[in-house]
Amino acid sequence: MLRQLRNIASTILLSGIALALAFIFVVPAASTLSNLEEPGTLSTPLQLHLAQAPSVIVARDGSTLYTIGNGQFVQPVKLSQVPKMVINAVLDVEDHAFYIHGALDFKSIVRALVADASGSQGLQGGSTITQQLVKNAILTPQRTLSRKIHEAVLAYRLFGQLSRDQILQDYLNTIYFGEGAYGIQAASLTYFQKPVWQIDPAQAALLAVLIEDPSGLNPYYHPKTAMFRRNLALTQMETYGDLTASEVVQYSKEPLPTTVNRPTLTSPSGFVGEVEYRLLHDSNYSFLGGTPAERLASLEQGGYKIYTGLDPTMQSYAEQAVALRTPNTQGKVSAALVSVDPTNGEIRSYVSGNPLGGAGGYDVVSGRGGTGRQPGSTFKIFTLMAALQQGYSPNDTIDGTAPCKFVIPGVTQGTYVAHNAEPGLGVVSLNKATADSINCAYIRLGVKVGLNNVVTMAHLLGVHTYIPAIPSMVIGSVDVTPLEMVSAYATIDDLGIYHRPIFVTKIENPSGSVVYRANEVGVRVLSPQLCEVAISVFKQVIAYGTGTGAAIGRPAAGKTGTTDNYTDGWFDGFTPQLTTSVWMGDPSGAVPMRPPLTPEDVFGGTYPASIWQYYMYHALAPYPALNFPPPPSGSITPGKFIVPIDSPGSITSPTTSTTTPPSTTTTTSPSTATATPPATPTTTSTSSATTTTGSTSTS
Repeated sequence: MLRQLRNIASTILLSGIALALAFIFVVPAASTLSNLEEPGTLSTPLQLHLAQAPSVIVARDGSTLYTIGNGQFVQPVKLSQVPKMVINAVLDVEDHAFYIHGALDFKSIVRALVADASGSQGLQGGSTITQQLVKNAILTPQRTLSRKIHEAVLAYRLFGQLSRDQILQDYLNTIYFGEGAYGIQAASLTYFQKPVWQIDPAQAALLAVLIEDPSGLNPYYHPKTAMFRRNLALTQMETYGDLTASEVVQYSKEPLPTTVNRPTLTSPSGFVGEVEYRLLHDSNYSFLGGTPAERLASLEQGGYKIYTGLDPTMQSYAEQAVALRTPNTQGKVSAALVSVDPTNGEIRSYVSGNPLGGAGGYDVVSGRGGTGRQPGSTFKIFTLMAALQQGYSPNDTIDGTAPCKFVIPGVTQGTYVAHNAEPGLGVVSLNKATADSINCAYIRLGVKVGLNNVVTMAHLLGVHTYIPAIPSMVIGSVDVTPLEMVSAYATIDDLGIYHRPIFVTKIENPSGSVVYRANEVGVRVLSPQLCEVAISVFKQVIAYGTGTGAAIGRPAAGKTGTTDNYTDGWFDGFTPQLTTSVWMGDPSGAVPMRPPLTPEDVFGGTYPASIWQYYMYHALAPYPALNFPPPPSGSITPGKFIVPIDSPGSITSPTTSTTTPPSTTTTTSPSTATATPPATPTTTSTSSATTTTGSTSTS
């Protein structure tokens, strides 16, 4: 009799459950199917909104320089990268029969309904992994009856659209594990500081239980609860045959993680700050969006991989050089350094010169957030190249006697007067005028070859700044950036081929497809023979001139620069493999670098040359010492005296040229390139006074 009563009760219960299921799934399903909340029809494939991965900026060796993210930590992996043991741990806890049942597990649904009917806990579990993926990647995590129905319908649709492996892979990459980590790889790195393929069963079990309640089972804040649930998961793994009893005992003793090991999102460096700025504003990257805000959103959620040419080892030496060879002025004086591969323009190292790094303020290297700085005698490269192009020889001589005076109608207002650091040097060769950085010799040479031609040469070699054709320009009175100067010297280093500075070499989307590639081939602006002659001149600066402090024990060439009152010190130089520009000064303004601020007067040949020397010596240590090509036979002719033109009233006003470096990447040889100059010059030194004294850029 008792057995019969039990059978009747069971029949009634099962019938009630069946009716409930019919009510839940059949009656509302019709209206749900006709009022789906996602766009499209039943035949339209569902679109999953998976966890959005931030973009990363990587170095030349593939290491991560910076993550452009919005707080989420996402590291998608393929299912094949997740060990079977980890997959089993997740399935044993969340949906053991995932590879057996369909989109829904009716046994679990019935169990959940019974639990719901007998308690006041609200809706219970019963969701399959497919349903959980729908909830996380299509719907929102509401817990209402209508949402459950909608979730079930969409699960059926998704199950017909994707394979079980695809569903499981998307699930493992989307589910939230706490501490900002989305996906099992990000969670493994966050909690254990190791990739998912290196974790053990105890760690896998912890990750599996975190899916249920990432906050309540957080091992850092609720260790007792987390330990209990993790060990329960280990027992479940034994129940389903994925662990032995002895393994459960072993792994149950393993301690929980106690510190968050999420990779630190470091503050952007000066280089990263410049990369990010260009990504947001440069037309080359318009595929990211039409406005900076749109581009930033794409970078934060698009999962792009942004490759650069920055060499971490060289960058480390650059930072060391600046730190070790800059005098201690309590942060008043700083140094900037930028180094490029002369054969392609890729930036190998970058120290902004801004104590705030990439967090804000003035980036001296690029000039962003401020202006350029006066380059002193490093600017003489353009006058020398203009003279060589006109057929002058390094052996030709010119009067270097100081002071030198110039009156150029329409250019100087009154008489322009310049000095040398050591007046009265007399007639010198262009070799010596360069090595000893003799101002009056160079200003006379610049006027002789034509100030407009010097401006043209500067623009052809890589200076984009507006340059007024005035005498003081020859010795560096205009503001330029280290980025412009390193490009110009690299053009000589690459024997006349101009390369724009390359910050980004290529960009890949999350699928690994290349969506941008620099493809820099350069533009020939000078003949190789002309550059070979120039290199022979600049080698002497280091061999016996003002740049002896830059000697590195291998062939090198360069030029020192010092401005009026020692406010800026420069050294720009190169070897066949690397071109580097160093600036030193106060980023906030033109502050004299003299005692007591600095231990001694700062010339380009002192601290800047020392920084350059330390960096280049160490950065090039792994590479063979290469020789520059010698000047072609007969290109350096016997010297003749260059008759200077500096008599008042004897010079006609030159036509100001404002040529700009070519922006294309062809290999043609343009003779000129013109652009309209700004309405007002940006230089801070115009030599307009009747007795203006030129910059004493002697080093």
